Parts: sequence; C-alpha cells; structure tokens
Amino acid sequence: MTFENMSNLEPEKTSEDNLTSQEQAQEKGLDQKIKAEQQESKEKFSALIDLVDQRYEAPDSALAGSPEQLETFKEHNKEVLELCVQRGIEKGLDQKELGTLEISAILHDLNKADKPAGHKGEIPNYTLAAHGEMASQEVKSILDQNQEILTKFLGENSTQEEKQAIITQVEVTIKTHMGPHPGFMDSILESVNKELEKINQSKIEHPYPSEGDRVAETLLAVDMCSLAGRKGREKVLAIRSNVPFFKQQDEELSKTYQSAGVDLTPGEAALLSGFDSANQARDMLKDQDDIAWIDGIIEESKKQTYTYEEQEINYQTAISKREKYEEVKKMNEVREKIDQSNTG
Repeated sequence: MTFENMSNLEPEKTSEDNLTSQEQAQEKGLDQKIKAEQQESKEKFSALIDLVDQRYEAPDSALAGSPEQLETFKEHNKEVLELCVQRGIEKGLDQKELGTLEISAILHDLNKADKPAGHKGEIPNYTLAAHGEMASQEVKSILDQNQEILTKFLGENSTQEEKQAIITQVEVTIKTHMGPHPGFMDSILESVNKELEKINQSKIEHPYPSEGDRVAETLLAVDMCSLAGRKGREKVLAIRSNVPFFKQQDEELSKTYQSAGVDLTPGEAALLSGFDSANQARDMLKDQDDIAWIDGIIEESKKQTYTYEEQEINYQTAISKREKYEEVKKMNEVREKIDQSNTG
C-alpha cells in the first residue's frame, strides 16, 4: 500500500463512536418530536388558552391595571405547557396521558387572578391558596361546554365514559399541582384555613399526587420547575412588588436587616423569598430525576440579574447579605449570653 493510499484511510470507528452518533440522532429526533407536539398542543387546545387569557384580562380580574403581572402570568402558563410537553415525552407518557397533561397545564392557574365574592374575598391570599381547588371545580363545566376539544383529542368515536375519565384526571391533576408545598405556601395555607374556620367553611388541602399518577406528578414537577427558573423568579418579583401583603413583608425584612447594619433592599428580600420557595418546591418532590432537573435550573438562575421596580438585583449579592446578617445575629446572641452571665 502506498503512502498516498494510507493517508486517505479514515480512522476505524469504534463502538463508542457509533453509540455517540446513535445517541445524537436519538436526541435530535426527541427534540423534533417535542417541538412538533408543543406547536400541535397550542393549536389543538387554542380555545382553552384563549379562555384563560380572557379571564386574566377581564375588568374584574386581580391583574387589571397591572400589565407587568398580566404578562408574567401569561408567560408562566406558556412555559408550563411547553415544559409539560417536554417532560411528558421524556417520561414516555402515551398520547392520551400527554393530551390530558396538556389540558391540565393550560387550565391549572385558571382562577389565580379571580376575586372571590363574599367573605372569602376578604381573606388575604385566599385565591393564592385555593386556586387549584377552584380551577378543578370548573373543569367539567368548561370541557362540557367545549365538547369539540375532547372529541378532537380522543377521536370521533370516543364514548362519554372516555371523555369523563379525561375530565376526572384533569380535575385531580389540577387539584394536586401545588402539592403539600412546605415553607412559604404552607404558612399561607395555614393562615387562610384559620380564617375559613372562623366563617365555618371547609379547609383547603394541598394533597400530593397519588403514587403512580404520572400525569399529576409531571404537572407538579413542571410547576415547581417553572418557579425555579428565571421566568418563575420574575413572576415572584412581579407579585411581591404589586401585592401589598408581600411588599410589606419584604419592606419589614429590609428594615430588620438594616437595624443590624446590613443594607438588604426590599427587592433583594423578594428575590431571596423566591429562591427559598424554589428550594422548598424541589425538596417536596419524590422523583429523583425531577429533583436533579429542577436543581440544575435553580443553580443556573442564580447566575442571572433581575429587576425589581427598576432596581437591578442578583442572587449572589442578596445571599451574601443574608449570610452577613446571620453572622451579626449570632454574634449578638453570644454577647447577650455573656452579658446575662456577667449580670447573673
């Protein structure tokens, strides 16, 4: 064999090279499948997407007069639908499960901007705590009035029993999409339930999806993931800067830090609250793949810069102030003990 012929020889491909090419082809095929289903879901269920948007844009909506909040709510819903398609396909959900998940994703925050009538409307954060339960109670009415959606999804020959099974699954999926969220949401739920007890109303529950319910578990993980990422953080900041209850909390925390010589702004307090909620949401999940997925998104979102009332804020600066405050707090506690022992 001549040198020229040898120089034209390609290195022999190993099984590892072949496997890498195969994996790349599979990954590309999966990405294409996800993108196609994301587009199809928006077209297939466009009537439901419009219905939710109309609720948000209504004159009596809690979002009326707040374009920033309105936009973040819509962006959240869009992201949840896209992520549900992605995770549903990655987890191997069949077409019926995937379609059920998509309907649940679209309707999961249907009532989040509602203003309840009567005594419930006077309870702070009632809608925040009850919106999953409220939406689940509307599912049957909505889908009964839009029968063509289920017919298009299930096929012309679908039976009423099949349609009812989908409705029931959507109701359960939406009702459990928040899970027994610890920390921030847990305290909100407790305070709302105390007020409901005073007016002899049933308590609100945030149950965890039943074991093996892949549709409900996926929506829960995706909603928690949406909270963990940049868009979720922006949504939290928009809410905490516009809702008096939360704005007061952040301003009070800022004053507490400043009294200890640490200049934490209300925006940084709101940002830390958002990250605390994301961590609590991650820790609530049971599926290890979902936990790892969300953990990576949280870490990535820590590198971003955010805006709160035109002020730029970031996680690293905010967390360093929290750490400094904790150090000051510990030092003051030590001094107190020393002073008490000396006076004793």
